[in-house]
Amino acid sequence: MIRVNTRAIAKLLDKFTPSPGDLSHLIEVRPLHQSEINIVADELNPARNVATHRGRLRLQEDGMLVYLIAWLADKPVGHAMLLWEGPTGSPKQHIDRVCPYVEDLWVRQNLRSRGVGARLIAEMAMMTIAQGYRSLSLSVGVDNHRAIELYERLGFARTRIPIFTLSGMVSMANGDTRFWSEECQYMLKSLDLREERELEIV
Repeated sequence: MIRVNTRAIAKLLDKFTPSPGDLSHLIEVRPLHQSEINIVADELNPARNVATHRGRLRLQEDGMLVYLIAWLADKPVGHAMLLWEGPTGSPKQHIDRVCPYVEDLWVRQNLRSRGVGARLIAEMAMMTIAQGYRSLSLSVGVDNHRAIELYERLGFARTRIPIFTLSGMVSMANGDTRFWSEECQYMLKSLDLREERELEIV
């Protein structure tokens, strides 16, 4: 079990300073439950359908990942996956030390820059520490300057791993299928908090 107070969360997020209108203190983050699939599919990301959520829930039940949903009151407002064994494709071929990997971090557009993404990252960082890992990784589009700025504020650093391409097919909630492709860079965050007294792992 891991107990973390708000000061510890601040340390996990390094120099992160909440912006005006920050909602992170009102956000609850928890793994997806079977009973929540329909509301998540209906009200969250239109680029993720029911089958996608069910597939992720199965992988979560198999211990491969944790599929986290951010809730504001009773409304789902964001999601992210924490893959324990690192990325499944590129940049895996360039990585010599595998660590937990953040994938598909998404926040409802009208709530971006209001602490939802930071809250998801904090939760994944705490889960990563609780499992005995000391670093957390992710990939981000090289042209996604807004996301890069957020991740750097949260303590992620760019690595020397070469720029790589991520691509795939997305099944939309309305039944359409779309191809996507993005040039990305790999970022890494240290989670070595063994000397932080605000963090208690029991």
